[in-house]
Amino acid sequence: MTLLQWRDVTVDYTVGAEALPAVLGVTLSVERGEVLGIAGESGCGKSTLAATVLRLLPDSARVGGQVLLDGEDVLGMKWGRLRTVRWSEAAIVFQGALHSLNPVQNIGTQLAEPIRLHRSVPDDEINARVKELLEQVGLPASRASAYPHQLSGGQRQRVMIAMALACAPDLIIADEPTTALDVMVQAQVLDLLTSLVRDLGMGMVLISHDLGVLGTTCDRVAVMYAGEVVEEGPALEIFDSPRHEHTRALAAAFPRIGDPNARHVGDEAVASTAILGARDLRVVFGGRVRAVDGVNLEVDSGEIVALVGESGCGKTTLARTLLGLEKPTSGEVVFEGRPLDYRRLKDYRRQVQLVLQDPLGALNPRHTVYDAVAEGLRVHRVQGDEEALVAEALSKAGLRPPEKFFLRYPHELSGGQRQRVVIAGALALEPRVLIADEPVSSLDASVRGEILALLQRLRTELGLTVLVVTHDLGLAWNIADRVAVMYLGRIVEVGRTAQVLQSPQHPYTQALLSVVPDVGRTDQIVLQGEAPDPARIPSGCRFHPRCPVVLEECTTVTLPILGLESGHHAACVRVK
Repeated sequence: MTLLQWRDVTVDYTVGAEALPAVLGVTLSVERGEVLGIAGESGCGKSTLAATVLRLLPDSARVGGQVLLDGEDVLGMKWGRLRTVRWSEAAIVFQGALHSLNPVQNIGTQLAEPIRLHRSVPDDEINARVKELLEQVGLPASRASAYPHQLSGGQRQRVMIAMALACAPDLIIADEPTTALDVMVQAQVLDLLTSLVRDLGMGMVLISHDLGVLGTTCDRVAVMYAGEVVEEGPALEIFDSPRHEHTRALAAAFPRIGDPNARHVGDEAVASTAILGARDLRVVFGGRVRAVDGVNLEVDSGEIVALVGESGCGKTTLARTLLGLEKPTSGEVVFEGRPLDYRRLKDYRRQVQLVLQDPLGALNPRHTVYDAVAEGLRVHRVQGDEEALVAEALSKAGLRPPEKFFLRYPHELSGGQRQRVVIAGALALEPRVLIADEPVSSLDASVRGEILALLQRLRTELGLTVLVVTHDLGLAWNIADRVAVMYLGRIVEVGRTAQVLQSPQHPYTQALLSVVPDVGRTDQIVLQGEAPDPARIPSGCRFHPRCPVVLEECTTVTLPILGLESGHHAACVRVK
């Protein structure tokens, strides 16, 4: 039975006297018990199309065609009827859970709000429903008293799903519900959503720029480009045999691990000299939280190393410590064979530069591109023609002709251009090492590919060494020479990329790889719950409480990382 229909839907945005088309005659449908995926880059119209279902578009939008929800045209509904439909018949799960939740209200109050608005029931029934909702999304009822900042990213997203379910709607629209979540939490959220559709008989529209996520979750997929649906069909067919050029580009932007065509570096071991490293590095916060707990890691000159793991594993804290932004509790940061001298951090930071995850947040909105790139030159009092140095850095970052960008502001640039400006700011100082923290997680599929290609080119042409901090194993397969896997403050496996990603030895690495979206995969190991609290690290192997193949020895024995074959090491009793 058809639950939702878009019939020749058009959407224009009025800007001054001009009408800008966003959606151009889209016709799609969703059946009960079906998951429809909508894929495309930012600006293609997919979120605008989804917003027509609950009439959430701004006043500047003009909508044409029909949006039929259970046969009733939403566009013709009076306000009272529309208010009833929202939450009770159709609900939406937004991308940024932290921004969507009220920071000054606890979770229970926020879950109760739509129930109070749409149901005339006593408080005890509302409280019982809140408890039921939390349990339905895999959270304990005690979390009702928590505030959003006290929850992890995955927990907040579960709360958003629970809120969407509050009034038992027939349709859920999930707009990029897993963007910026690590692969394990992403798997948990997607598994939860698809289970709810199956168990409750509802319909779902899942929006994403990641074709792999849609291919493994949806029954059908529609691909949008410039406001139109350019390809539609069964999810497996779209993922494995895309016909439209844009669909093929989306698929290529998220490389499949094991595909030699998606790997752009060799796997042979190359003798090199370590330029940056950590020796028994420990960072403890508040005397209890062991964020980094005895890490030994070397990054060789001219190589790209990917540091991977779940959110909260300590990888960003490790990166900040390597940058000198965090002082270790014990152990050493080593640069060019010598311990880091914290009295000469300014000189060190000219050699080791940072590329942040969010380019919009990294750039001052009141500074032009020229000033953003020149800032480091001025701080370090670099000699030479400043304008020429800025132009050279922008050119290296792929912004050509550079003079065209000098007087632009961040809001006048695309996401990819902003990230290139951030990289240019780092390159202006001619560093030896770049540490890139999730450099493409907030970027569109095609832009992501451009930035990864840029990092590869910089390594080849400038001899740059790059440490990439990421939860994206596909990124690691695409550009990294070596991969280090981190769990709860420690490196648990490290080796050349093909060794670690094609022949993983630690059960944690195996679990991470098993949940990377891939159509037809049946061997998923979805670890339940969040990673343990770094203030209460378990005895023995710290992974044993979540390990699917735990042995009795694992609960008491803590092993160092052990050698397997040339350059491949893992910390597991099974390896021993």
